[in-house]
Amino acid sequence: MTRLRCAILDDYLNVALKVADWSKVTDRVDITVFNQPFATAESAASALKDFEIICAMRERTPSRGPCLQRCLT
Repeated sequence: MTRLRCAILDDYLNVALKVADWSKVTDRVDITVFNQPFATAESAASALKDFEIICAMRERTPSRGPCLQRCLT
């Protein structure tokens, strides 16, 4: 089975991995936590292009249509 990749965005308090029980998915999902905001929508799209799952915790990462579309292509 191919492992999925999950990006957790804007976890500047470092709590994402502590407040949820991720053990239910870690056998098939690789989780990467991004603590710092991306400088631009382009840098976000570039960093996130290989993730199948994007979990937005806060509003600091630009996630309007054009940025999301770049992540999907």
